[in-house]
Amino acid sequence: MIIYFIAALSSFLSGMGIGGGSVFILLSILFNLLELNEARTYNLLLFISVGIIVSFKNLNQIKSDKKKYLKGIVFIGMGALLGAFISKYVPEKSLKVLFYIFLLLIGIYEIIVSLKNIKLDKNNNKKGVY
Repeated sequence: MIIYFIAALSSFLSGMGIGGGSVFILLSILFNLLELNEARTYNLLLFISVGIIVSFKNLNQIKSDKKKYLKGIVFIGMGALLGAFISKYVPEKSLKVLFYIFLLLIGIYEIIVSLKNIKLDKNNNKKGVY
């Protein structure tokens, strides 16, 4: 039952563009609900379905060049195919370690950016800028 909650949470975060796929893989592995390959497969299914829905919804709201948007889809597809091809040749244990390193780096980056924003906000408040 918890896997459905994790899927809903991940889809919600993905729909907002916050990286719900990482949340899905991390939580499903941490709770021993899925093996890494299964979690990656389900994550791709979630990503594709959420991506299609959100893309079509946002495509109507985009004021920029729609041709540029559609060209981006080609590169996204090429990147996904390349990643799927390479993942066949990388051992699962290595992928798991790389995934955890990736999450660690994202976490460190987010902490640094948050601290810089807090400092910037404090400086702006001292100057009377809102």
